[in-house]
Amino acid sequence: MEHLDEELYRKFSGGSGMAAYLLYQKGKYAANPLGPDNDLIFMTGLLTGTPAPTASKTSVCAKSPLTGIWGESTFGGYWGSTLKSAGYDGLWIAGSSDRPIYLWITPEGIEIRDAQDLWGKNTFETDALLRKKTLAGAKTICIGRAGEKLSKMAALISEGLNARAAGRTGLGAVMGAKKLKGIAVIGKGIIPLYDGTGLKQSIQEFLPTLRKFTLNHTKYGTAGIIMFKEATGGLPLKNFSLGIQWEESAYKISGQAISKTIQQGDYTCFSCPIKCGKNVKIDSGPYRNVVGHGPEYETLAGFGSNLMNDDLESLVTANYLCNDYGLDTISTSVTLAFAFEAFERGLLTRKDCDGLELQWGNTGAILETIRKIGEREGMGEVLADGSRIATQKIGCGSEEFSAHAKGLEPSTTTPTSVVSLALSWATSNRGACHLEGQSHIVEGGVPFYEMNFGDQMDGLTKEDKGRLVMVMQNFMATFNGLGLCKFLFSGRLRPELMARWVHYVTGWDLNGEEIMTIGDRLYNLKRAYNYQLGISRRDDTLTTKLFQTIKKESSLEEKRNFFDAMLAEYYRERNWDQNGIPKAKTLQKLGLEFAIKESPSCYP
Repeated sequence: MEHLDEELYRKFSGGSGMAAYLLYQKGKYAANPLGPDNDLIFMTGLLTGTPAPTASKTSVCAKSPLTGIWGESTFGGYWGSTLKSAGYDGLWIAGSSDRPIYLWITPEGIEIRDAQDLWGKNTFETDALLRKKTLAGAKTICIGRAGEKLSKMAALISEGLNARAAGRTGLGAVMGAKKLKGIAVIGKGIIPLYDGTGLKQSIQEFLPTLRKFTLNHTKYGTAGIIMFKEATGGLPLKNFSLGIQWEESAYKISGQAISKTIQQGDYTCFSCPIKCGKNVKIDSGPYRNVVGHGPEYETLAGFGSNLMNDDLESLVTANYLCNDYGLDTISTSVTLAFAFEAFERGLLTRKDCDGLELQWGNTGAILETIRKIGEREGMGEVLADGSRIATQKIGCGSEEFSAHAKGLEPSTTTPTSVVSLALSWATSNRGACHLEGQSHIVEGGVPFYEMNFGDQMDGLTKEDKGRLVMVMQNFMATFNGLGLCKFLFSGRLRPELMARWVHYVTGWDLNGEEIMTIGDRLYNLKRAYNYQLGISRRDDTLTTKLFQTIKKESSLEEKRNFFDAMLAEYYRERNWDQNGIPKAKTLQKLGLEFAIKESPSCYP
């Protein structure tokens, strides 16, 4: 066991922040993402396992097989708090095994155990078997067949049917390449706090505000925003193409409809009063007996509106299949939408698609293609590594209607009425990620008065969007480092209160400005990691398909010019040079002197 210096935690926090520091110091930038040299780090947040609201998060980090650059994914549930109570902040996994294994972690130590009998099984069965092999109360995270078969969209799934997913950037394939099937953990005891009484009082004072502003999530989960997205033009239709009304169909797949039909109860992560998770069960029809975690907004929009599918029960089944195979629902659904458009344009035929008709809304084709991706079977082999690689296999100009940034498929919201989302996608360190920035939440009406962003921000103009994206990316980086859910931003958690929670847990004296500086440091560190891989301004862009969603009445050239103006402001606010590279004085100011290096050989 390695003990990290407290000063490192002060500087880089936990979660993906500490993981970024450790991986940067290791310097394995040239590693094959699916090779033994690609280290994989699981790191809990600084506050994970404490009573702080939503303090449940764990980040999984490595070089991404999907994008080839910085890869990270974060999940909640109870795994991270259990690992922390077992006496570990994180796990650093290096090398690879020549046979399938799993890890069994207790307060007494870590065992490497044989997993040959688990190999070939999907995540729900693996979870049950791991708990049978260890303890019924153990918390697990594992991969399914998609990870074993090295799909670059493969996810890690925690806690079986509860399905807390570390979905983004294909890190399930890293586990598959290492022959690491899963990790089971059991803990004990209470994590010590510097001032537990102060923390408890602070939480009690904050809870009424949190509950007030997250009530919709409590009632309906993230699926509750489907109707709002449709009404404001943010719901993607037909592979990010249509700008039509879809109100009646949107209601059929909404959280409101789920609550009246198939919802069975709530699921909550460790220390979370929001309870956004919804459990569902289908009692009859072709999908009867499908149970488990209800689909989130991204899944409903991805397999629903973006594929012109308003059959709710098929969407629940799509979610079930992805979770069981261990597939990221965002990348998988966006890749399917690309394939359906390729079929519509005649670039794919029924023969190419194993006899399937990839027609919009064809639920049978949607579900069967998910299965084929999970098995890397037939057409699934073409699609299993995401839309960017699929365009290379299909060719014929198909890249014009693929949707990604830096190789990562985007969240299923269009930036039509919240233009900063386009900039946030393009500049996010892991690719087209909405959670790295959340700037569109501010444009949608959630104020950030402390940073001079009110509740009436115009989501259609480019003014001040570079600063907005920078500020929100910095703030969201602190959430990852602390292990907190980003729904707390909508619940009005702001830097000063966050600093007080850190004080009550650690005894450190921080203020809100210092919290934001930590976020700035972490964001720049991940950019420095990507810089070692050649990432620069030419990569801070979107595909043509996504550019088309900005400024509806403008030409493509006007859209690009509009975007470029936001990007230029963003670089100025970050104090990066015109090529998007952090300046030496910027890194030095943030205490990142070790990241001031010569240009890597792969950069022209």
